[in-house]
Amino acid sequence: MSTPLIRPDETDNLSNAPTGRAKISAARFTSKDHMDQEWEKIWPKTWLVAGVASDVAEPGDYFVFNIGLESILVSRTDEGELAAMYNVCQHRGARVLVNDIGTLDAFVCPYHGWTYDNGGKLIHAPETNRFSQGVPCEELSLKRVRVESLGAVIWVCMDDDVPPLSEFLGDIPEMIAPYRLDDMVLAVDQTVELDANWKAVIDNFGELYHVEHIHPQHAMIFDCPGSTVELMQGGHNRVLIEGFTVNSQLPIPDGPPEIQHLQMQSVGLNPEDYKGRTLDVRLDMQKAKREMGPKLGYNYDLLSDEQLSDIVQYNVFPNTIWAIQPEELWVMRSRPHESDPNKCYWDKFTFRMAPEDTAKELANVSFSATDREVKPDNDDRIEHEHFTQDEVISGKYSMTITVDQDVHLIRDIQAGMHSRGFDACWLNDDEGRVQHFHDWIDYYIAQ
Repeated sequence: MSTPLIRPDETDNLSNAPTGRAKISAARFTSKDHMDQEWEKIWPKTWLVAGVASDVAEPGDYFVFNIGLESILVSRTDEGELAAMYNVCQHRGARVLVNDIGTLDAFVCPYHGWTYDNGGKLIHAPETNRFSQGVPCEELSLKRVRVESLGAVIWVCMDDDVPPLSEFLGDIPEMIAPYRLDDMVLAVDQTVELDANWKAVIDNFGELYHVEHIHPQHAMIFDCPGSTVELMQGGHNRVLIEGFTVNSQLPIPDGPPEIQHLQMQSVGLNPEDYKGRTLDVRLDMQKAKREMGPKLGYNYDLLSDEQLSDIVQYNVFPNTIWAIQPEELWVMRSRPHESDPNKCYWDKFTFRMAPEDTAKELANVSFSATDREVKPDNDDRIEHEHFTQDEVISGKYSMTITVDQDVHLIRDIQAGMHSRGFDACWLNDDEGRVQHFHDWIDYYIAQ
């Protein structure tokens, strides 16, 4: 079954869409030259998810975002403003901060003690009498980077000429607004080191053709073959997938799969009542969640009935994926390695909607695959877990069963790109999001 593609209107004021179809050759995954072109033409020219908004909620809070060879420091100033700057001392080029996250009144370079306030202004250089040319503080402050907050995360852009974030994202901010992502709480923070090019990861999350082969559990939760895809200007796309149903290409089971039972019972539905009525579960879950929402502490007022049961995934060019359900958000980010096109870093931030205070006694209800509770009253920041691909394969760490299955396979895809027996990808019609992504890569590199 072909996945419907809703293509952007040619009259869209965000035009400049690519006119050609990129050849998705093996070289673009393995070539250092292609990696260098991306570093010059893509990463500085796009808005990138830098980190979690709650990590810079109070004056003095900061985190460091590393991507490729670059390091960017994001902070909350004493005046309460959001700031971002290159994490490099203007004296001799040392990294100012080497810790990933924290709270400081000022940023002190560990090499010679040059000190910057939490907005990046140089406020102290030891023994200024040694500088016959003087130490002009304004001129030698940390160089600023553009920064905005949206959807529970912080975004940065290294180019002053790129349109603002709202324009870069097009209609996406309006589309995601009903989910109230800014109100969600960080529940899990993970990074895995992968033996794969960063684009191989994005491609994996750019099609559902592989789902039946490596994610068999999805056949009991979602109808991936019946999904709807929208290709957007700027290289973005989204896919809408019906939830609380089963794969429409497989025989319909006599009753709801066991994996759905707990969620049904959470809102007062008895799975035994649905024998011979498996396809009724989706609509009844929508009604039950609408009715039970206030009792569970969830505010569903802005969400449509479909949004209560289904999942939507946004691929935001170049390297970010949002997988959204009413109670949970995955923000996944693929970052290139510093020097090796055959490696990357895969980050997964899991956010959960914290139930309102009046319903905390019922807050153990979960509609997601995440097995960790949100603890909004705990001031301790969720620990950042950093591990290798082998540690996922061995079972020491898990990013949920679905992502683990992808992690198991991804290095084999990268290895195949080096074979003399492989030249370029041969896509089917349902892999239009993959083609769209690579078309926009070529568009940026050609500028």
